[in-house]
Amino acid sequence: MNLSHLEAVLYFDKVTVRGIADISLSDRSCAFRSDFVPILHFGSEVTIVTKIGGIPFLKVTGAVYLSSKRFMRVQPITLALYKNAERLCEVPVRVDAEKVSKGLLSGRKRADCTIVACSAKTMVLTGDIHPERGDQTIELIASDPMFFDETSIKLKYSGDGMFFGKSSKKARYVYKIVKIEKRSYSEYMRFIRSCTIERLAKSLK
Repeated sequence: MNLSHLEAVLYFDKVTVRGIADISLSDRSCAFRSDFVPILHFGSEVTIVTKIGGIPFLKVTGAVYLSSKRFMRVQPITLALYKNAERLCEVPVRVDAEKVSKGLLSGRKRADCTIVACSAKTMVLTGDIHPERGDQTIELIASDPMFFDETSIKLKYSGDGMFFGKSSKKARYVYKIVKIEKRSYSEYMRFIRSCTIERLAKSLK
């Protein structure tokens, strides 16, 4: 998760300042930069709202640790994920799934694969996946923990592939989500949100 060079707005009392924020989870800190930053006393409580593409993403709160005319460091920080911010995230996961293919004589066949990352619009797959041999458009079957019940997702290869080692089964392919039921998509977004919150919480320990 890239938390560097985010659009940000600093709030303190009635003061509002736009700038750029860099969040360090390992240090539990946030660096805020702007053409003008109010010089505040050590320990002053501030709020920094970060955005991606103008959409609120993370709310950062904490005490001022360093303050100058163009720079402020807030440490330690607490984070809160805004509503619908999961639409901006891609999270690493490991969810077992099955690719459904239609054989000419054998009917529908299932092959094991794994979802290794997911976002609101894409899934990254590895396993028995071959975009160069017919898997341009596929149906994926997944269930727990991503969905409550076995769920079908229609995917289309985006043209992005990442290879690791000599085995094609170690390759990772990016697919766009083409079709998924509305209820299932709500479950999917809840899953991404919970994964994002869990990652943030672990990183801040």
